[in-house]
Amino acid sequence: MQSLRFHGGKFKIMQVTDIQDAADVDAETLRLIAAALDSEKPDLVVLTGDQVKGYARSMKNGENVEKTIRQICAPFEERGIPFTLAFGNHDIQAVPAGEQLAWYTQSPMCIAQDTPGLSGCGNHNIIIEGEDGTPALNVYMLDSHGNAGLGGYQPLEPDQIEWYRNTRETLRGQAGDYVPSLLFQHVPVEATYRLLIPHDKRGKGAIRGFAGFKDKYYTLDESKVHPGGRQGETLCVPGSDAGLFEAARERGEMLGMYFGHDHKNSFAGPVDGIDLGYCPGCGFAAYGDGVHRGVRVFEFDEAGPRAYRTRVITYGALFHTKHVKKWKHWLTDQTPSSMDDAISKGVKLLLALALVAAVIAALIILL
Repeated sequence: MQSLRFHGGKFKIMQVTDIQDAADVDAETLRLIAAALDSEKPDLVVLTGDQVKGYARSMKNGENVEKTIRQICAPFEERGIPFTLAFGNHDIQAVPAGEQLAWYTQSPMCIAQDTPGLSGCGNHNIIIEGEDGTPALNVYMLDSHGNAGLGGYQPLEPDQIEWYRNTRETLRGQAGDYVPSLLFQHVPVEATYRLLIPHDKRGKGAIRGFAGFKDKYYTLDESKVHPGGRQGETLCVPGSDAGLFEAARERGEMLGMYFGHDHKNSFAGPVDGIDLGYCPGCGFAAYGDGVHRGVRVFEFDEAGPRAYRTRVITYGALFHTKHVKKWKHWLTDQTPSSMDDAISKGVKLLLALALVAAVIAALIILL
């Protein structure tokens, strides 16, 4: 693996998530990624899952999956930017994750790897060295697995959390202290709900919870999140994170944990001293938040990495537009993000059709 290092005391990471496409990746998705790379010039890119649309019929063919992966790798190769990745629940609906990882690592800019013996695929960490060569920042990439049936998601496995703890201690031995770290995975942890306000009934903007939070409706707590955050859909967490968040709180080295998965969410805020946050989906071939699709950027100063800065860069801001350009993208955005969303949109559609029918009936009577 190539060495990554602070330069001039600075290091920048870009998170890209939920490209979620098949062969012939949507041109606007690639345009967004390319423009963000050219604008920000990150030192490292992390892909946080659902790179490929594993549920698409064409993705059952390994050659098509490989073609999609080649297209995803191209913007980083063209600019000489190292990247790594974690898998999402839709990636593994295609060919096995191990085969996909082998295709990614054929790219000279891919520094992802798999830690043998751990549950899932692609669990690893990346050390960013200070200018003196000692560990100054660390990035964990974890496999949050796939679906667990009945609309749920699998928790992490205990061996993954134990590996995280052991790696943390190993780094402490190398650096003389705990190394400031970020953790990336596809599916969010339950604690992210602590950035929301619960309501007993659906009100304006309130969205029903998921898994163990289904009995409430939620809105974003603006007092807890960084300015500009958006909640556009439910937080689809597993029934349990198996203790990952509790483990991350133990030694104080974890600065933040960031996720993809829920394409229309792009907020972040501290919970028990750890930032929990979303990167919005960037793929135009999957449902998204219109021109609020984007990437998330993290900026670090070696002199004070704990005071890192993060922000979302949107398609709308990059291309100075308030609307998606193509009807197919607008239609894709109408795809329900959950069963509750599907029911809500179905009810609204039925009411609209009933209103149209009533108007037509009235006109017939009057004529």
